[in-house]
Amino acid sequence: MNAYSEKIWRRGSAVEIMREGRERFRESVALSPIAAHVALASVHYSLIKRYMNSWWQKPLAFWHLWRAAWNINTAFRFADGGINAFGIDQIDVATRVLAKTPSWLGGDRVCASSLLNSALFLNSPAGDRMKPHTRALMLITLGDIEWEAGGQEQAWAHYTAARRLLSAIEEEDVPDRERQLIRVLAAIGLFYYDHSPLSERYWARKLVTRAIDLAHQVSKDQERKIIAEWHKRGF
Repeated sequence: MNAYSEKIWRRGSAVEIMREGRERFRESVALSPIAAHVALASVHYSLIKRYMNSWWQKPLAFWHLWRAAWNINTAFRFADGGINAFGIDQIDVATRVLAKTPSWLGGDRVCASSLLNSALFLNSPAGDRMKPHTRALMLITLGDIEWEAGGQEQAWAHYTAARRLLSAIEEEDVPDRERQLIRVLAAIGLFYYDHSPLSERYWARKLVTRAIDLAHQVSKDQERKIIAEWHKRGF
């Protein structure tokens, strides 16, 4: 993991993160505009949660969300709507931004769903080379879209498929393996806790607890985020 990614993971200075993100964008946009816009969108998106807990900072969170969506939509204009112009990790970022952003800020859940289905199940040339954590996160995003659209059966199927990838994620040979595992554990645990019968919540709590314990060791920022979500549920 490079120093810039580490700075984002460890909740470094937002001013420094954005300054370096813009510098990287200016250096790469002429050569690879799609990659440059997706990368800048990812930087904006990474800063949103730190501004959501204070009412007076929420306008800044919405600004970052709008800029993230704007950059993703700009990348699609350069790609002329073609999915094959995007790498798998870029599709992961793009669909997450489009799915989480309200339509009035540039989000598009229908587009995100279409891209995810194509990447996961249809004709993405890089689909077979997808890292387990990337596949799991994309399944989680698609599951959230399906749930909000009323497709509960499909949502459960996607989350179940993501859960089955946990062992593979634990064995990944990537620098940020533990942080990615934390993301997947927390997302699956919280979803199952929120939507399972009371009698089936025990193992969901175990997943969340495991995510918190692992985050305590490797990522205090992730630990704080998960604990905040857990507190919302009365823990």
